Amino acid sequence: MNAGKKILIMVVAVALAISGVYLIESNYYFSPQNTTYSPQLAASTVYIENGVSGVVTLTDPFLNKTININVVSDPMDSGSGVTVTKDGYIVTAFHVVSDPDTLDNQDTLKKMNSSDINHYVEEAAVREYISNVNPQLGTKLLNGDSSSNSYSYETNQQDISAITETLSQKNLLTVKSSQQVIKVKFPASVNGGNSLNASLIDVGNPGTDEDVAILKVNPVNNNLPVLSVSSQKPTIGESVSIYGYPGNDSGNYQKTQSSVTPKSTSGSLISEISSYGTVYYKTSAPTASGYSGGPVFNSQNNVMGILIYGSIVKQQSKTESGIFLSSDYIIQICKANNVSITVV
Repeated sequence: MNAGKKILIMVVAVALAISGVYLIESNYYFSPQNTTYSPQLAASTVYIENGVSGVVTLTDPFLNKTININVVSDPMDSGSGVTVTKDGYIVTAFHVVSDPDTLDNQDTLKKMNSSDINHYVEEAAVREYISNVNPQLGTKLLNGDSSSNSYSYETNQQDISAITETLSQKNLLTVKSSQQVIKVKFPASVNGGNSLNASLIDVGNPGTDEDVAILKVNPVNNNLPVLSVSSQKPTIGESVSIYGYPGNDSGNYQKTQSSVTPKSTSGSLISEISSYGTVYYKTSAPTASGYSGGPVFNSQNNVMGILIYGSIVKQQSKTESGIFLSSDYIIQICKANNVSITVV
C-alpha cells in the first residue's frame, strides 16, 4: 500500500459511539496538524515496540532437515509512552503491549500468556524460515505438492498463521524458549538515543476499559527527563498537545532507524466520554498510527493523560479527533505499584 495514502491499517471496534462518531484505535494514517514543538516535552516521550523472542526447532518435511531458528526480536506493534520517574518508570496504553490477536479479533485487552508468546514466536520463526531458507514451504505444505518447484505462494500474515498451524499439527515445530520483548527507545537527546528492554509492571482493569500500563526500564544513569502529572480535572475548551511516534503501514518499525524523534499535534478539549465507568476525553487534535500511549499535555506542560483512541466521522475517512485517558489513571496505577511521581 502507498504510505502516502490516509489508510486505516487496524480497526478495533469499541463500545463507544457518540454523536455519530465511531471510535477506533489510533492506528491509522493521517497527517497531523503542525503545532508548536517543545524539546522539553519531546524528551519525555518514548517509542515502544511490543514483540517476542525465542528459539524454535522447525522440521522441513520437503528438504528433510531440522534446524533451530533464533528469533532475536520480532516486533508486532508499536506505540508511544511517557517517562514518569527519573529511574525509568514509563506509562503507556495497555493495548500497545497487550496480546494483539485478542485485541484484533475480540476487541479485548489481554496480557500475553506463555501460550500466546509461544504462538507468536512460532509464527516469527516460520516467517524467517520461509524468507531465508525455503520460500516454497507454504505452497508445498498447504497444497500438498511435494514435487513443485514453483514459488507462487504469498506469505502474508494470514498465510503465515495457516502454515504455522499446519506445521504445529504435524508436530514439526517445537518452541525451546520464548519471551515477550518490550523495547523502549528514547529520543537522541536522552540516554544516547539507545533502546532498553522494559518489564511490564502492571496494567489497568480490562473489564472497565482502563487502557493504561506501567513499564520499567533500567537506564545507565537514573536521571531521565520527567514532567509533572496533573491532578486537575480536564476542562472543556482548554488547549492540549499530544506527542508520539506516528508509525507506518509497512511493518517496518522504527527500530531500524539510528534515532527516533517524536512528532506532535494539538487541539482543544471538546467533550467528556464515559464507558463502563471509565472516563475519557475527546480532543480536536488529529492523531496517527503510533501515537497510542503518548502523553497529552495541558498548557502548563503537565501530563494530563495518555492517548487511547482516534476517531473518524461517520461516512468520512478523515480523522476528527484524539481520545485520551486522564491522568487520574496514571496516578492510580503508579500509586498501586508504589511508584513515586510528581503530581501537581
